[in-house]
Amino acid sequence: MPNRNFFDLKLTKPTPGKVVRGFRRNFKLTQQDLAQVTGIAETNLSAIENDKIELGVRRAVLIAAAFGVDPSLILFPHGYVAPYEPEVRAVQPPD
Repeated sequence: MPNRNFFDLKLTKPTPGKVVRGFRRNFKLTQQDLAQVTGIAETNLSAIENDKIELGVRRAVLIAAAFGVDPSLILFPHGYVAPYEPEVRAVQPPD
């Protein structure tokens, strides 16, 4: 096995789809297994994991329940405000 430098590894930003895939793999489930547990079609799970369609609150709640985690961990991998911070600041009242 070649010697790999940790600092040369490419870091990717988590997306809800990547988080779902990470949880699913960590629990050693197939997409078919997760589809049976959640009732979400396997094709939709694939599209979610590949960031082709938005996860949505309903599906996030079902998937989070299957893994025993809070849906916000899946829906907001960067935290609640981070991706929309400029828009959130624009609607907040001045101090």
